[in-house]
Amino acid sequence: MFQTDLGRAEAVLAALEVKRPEVTAHSWRVSAYSVRLAVQFGLADDTVETIRLGALLHDVGKMLTPASILEKPGRPNARQWKELRTHPELGAEICHRSGFDDEVAAIVLYHHERCDGSGYPDQLLHAAIPYTVRIVGVMDTFDALTSSREYRDRLSVAAARALIARGAGSKYCPWVVSGLLALPVEMLQPGLGDALGVTRRPEGRVVRPVAGLVDFRRPDSGSALHASLC
Repeated sequence: MFQTDLGRAEAVLAALEVKRPEVTAHSWRVSAYSVRLAVQFGLADDTVETIRLGALLHDVGKMLTPASILEKPGRPNARQWKELRTHPELGAEICHRSGFDDEVAAIVLYHHERCDGSGYPDQLLHAAIPYTVRIVGVMDTFDALTSSREYRDRLSVAAARALIARGAGSKYCPWVVSGLLALPVEMLQPGLGDALGVTRRPEGRVVRPVAGLVDFRRPDSGSALHASLC
């Protein structure tokens, strides 16, 4: 069943790559990062596969976003931002029509939700956001921050982790952020291998005290960067 689902996801991504190759590359990286974190948390194999597929497909709705918006130099204006924010709903519809289950579609639909209700499309609060979604949402942000944009330079792994950590408990799930902070740096490098096959690490699960994140909860001077992530 997984091979069937992965083949279907690859077919959808092949269609996305024709129009949005940079989005497709981002999707593979987010899937790899998300799987690495899910495996380190010791999640069940079927849950890891749900995360893998949801992360691969999380931005597929951008296939229907006008190129004039995605390729615009600089940040979108208000009208363009409103249209861009429809991509999770469009992506979830594509997933349903392509035969993916509700758990995969939920990752696609809710990957921009934030714990404090400031996300979209439904302004969900922390408890209402599935933990599979929380993992993909954090790793999506991590890859966006560590990738270059026309209007800003990429951040280092350390800077991206520090910025995300400042949003722990407000924007991002502290449990997921603790895992991100504990991942070895070499596991936060781009690569496709983990998107295609589960790799178990002999070291076992990530252990990181969430209480230690309090030091990062400073006023977020990176709010402009957060606003630019789409």
